[in-house]
Amino acid sequence: ALAYLRLSANRDDDSAFGAYHMQDDYVVFEKLHEVGGLARSEEIDGFIFDYAPHILYTINPYVSNLIHTLLKGNLHIKNREAYIYHGKYDLYTRFPFQAHLHGLPESVISDCLTGLGEALKKKNNKPKPQNYKEWMYYRFGKGITEHLMIPYAERIWTVSPTTMNYEWIDRRVPEPDFERIVEGAKTDVTKREGFNNDFWYPIEGGIEALPVALAKKVKNINLNMQATKILPSERIVEFNHEAQVRYARLISTLPLPVIVKLIEGVPKHVEKAAGDLQNNSIVCVNLGVDRPNVSPYHWLYFYEEDFIFHRMSFPMNLSSKTTPAGKSSITCEIAHSRFRPLSVHRKEDIINKTVEDLIKAKILNKDDKIVASGILAINHAYVIYDLNHRKNVATIHNYLRSIDIYPCGRFGEWEYFNMDHSIWSGKQAAEKINNPDLVVRASK
Repeated sequence: ALAYLRLSANRDDDSAFGAYHMQDDYVVFEKLHEVGGLARSEEIDGFIFDYAPHILYTINPYVSNLIHTLLKGNLHIKNREAYIYHGKYDLYTRFPFQAHLHGLPESVISDCLTGLGEALKKKNNKPKPQNYKEWMYYRFGKGITEHLMIPYAERIWTVSPTTMNYEWIDRRVPEPDFERIVEGAKTDVTKREGFNNDFWYPIEGGIEALPVALAKKVKNINLNMQATKILPSERIVEFNHEAQVRYARLISTLPLPVIVKLIEGVPKHVEKAAGDLQNNSIVCVNLGVDRPNVSPYHWLYFYEEDFIFHRMSFPMNLSSKTTPAGKSSITCEIAHSRFRPLSVHRKEDIINKTVEDLIKAKILNKDDKIVASGILAINHAYVIYDLNHRKNVATIHNYLRSIDIYPCGRFGEWEYFNMDHSIWSGKQAAEKINNPDLVVRASK
């Protein structure tokens, strides 16, 4: 038998995606009382909020077909409306920043264009960047890097970009087109740039509609089963400190630091590698407002320290079915870690500070009535690509595979995966079990 193992809700539902593709007998074990993991949704007083904002998009034909098959008749196609708020100037510019400089002060535009021009001119004569901060200057120049990229990076990643590598972003960001950026500085170019300029979202049920639809295609799902110990020499997983299940091969979507702690007899160098992995956490503040249309956007970025949140989204604009008629819904994300602790800690204080900053950003009015509120805490949110990321992940993966444990998913692979990557990762894991001689590489 093949066992699938999920311990925490803090990732997309990769285990079910793996099970969907299995040819042999298998059993799925889920810690929670329902499927979905991070790709779940929660109802608060008639409002539906996701466990952090999720949207669907992909360039992978297989994943695209699977999503559309599972959500047939329950899927919107949306044209992205994403903006950046500049509190110091009290204005919004379109996302991504470098392609939409129009509207910013002339001095800022000049800094950005001059810096970009110098970076492109000197690129072939400059040494290869050694960290994420150096990559920013290398790719975009001084102006864009200092006006936006460094401040936002420090907020979302919670660490200095000098301590991060850039492999995760280098493949996501194309070479800047100087002429197009100049055009976006002169006029309000409305053409959307980037990989998610069009995206999909369920009409009903929030993002949870996807794992719920998938679960109907998967058998042998066991809920409320928390893994508490793994005995690789005996091929046994202990659940809830009592039940023991034997396995031949194990696919795990647990965060790598978590599964290493569960395994009996882990070598010291593997323990050290797991202990050195870094990630941040996210607090999502979800609010229902007794006023319609508080914003026309899908999501907004905040890079200034004046605001507790670094990003916010509006579920009502992803699907009207998430929000009661005549109301609005807002999700604000606050990144934190041991490197950048939360500035406030009590639930009430976090909500109050968020509302205060929403008023400062002119999203809310002082007299707006909050009719629903809640907090969703995500302990494993983003993998931090520290300078030793690749070496430590390889050490752990090599050990796990040596004992017939196959990690997959965002935190099993310890990669910055979107939902489509997580789906493909589950398929890859199943392929390795179905045909161990076949190697399938993810399209990232």
